[in-house]
Amino acid sequence: MNGPFPETDPLDREIAVLLAHDARTSFRQIASAVGVTEGTVRTRVRRLQAAGLLRLEPIIDIASCDDDSAQAPARHMAFITVRCHAGQMDQVRAALLAMAEVQALYDANAAHRLVAICLVDSVADVATLTNAVFALDGIRDAESEIVLQTIKYNATIGPIATMEGLAPESG
Repeated sequence: MNGPFPETDPLDREIAVLLAHDARTSFRQIASAVGVTEGTVRTRVRRLQAAGLLRLEPIIDIASCDDDSAQAPARHMAFITVRCHAGQMDQVRAALLAMAEVQALYDANAAHRLVAICLVDSVADVATLTNAVFALDGIRDAESEIVLQTIKYNATIGPIATMEGLAPESG
């Protein structure tokens, strides 16, 4: 981000929500929906992008990736909740962030607790990942849960998987 953090207003947020639901929505359609000109929408989007407040990127709907066929290998979602020893939260946080499978990491409401949302290729990979987390210095205890079925998923609230995150690793 260059320069000062821009102020946002309800119009900025309304434009962002419409783009979050479908990033391919045209500026003309957005302008019509929010009652401003297409130029206003274009200017607002560019300003938000330049400030780092808005990114338009494809998001995979992981709820539709339940097919383990060769054409669409499934990605499995797991939640790993860890409780850290006092004074070691930052160390554990950094170690979790370094793990490629960790797609999102949250400080939870309980003291010294982190929740990691992870994507892996197989159930066996969940076990491997959980063991790697248990082995981290600073972990008091941890639990892992595998998502069996997605009932409702809204990528506009918390995009879990992007095209980049699901691309096969080269090397």
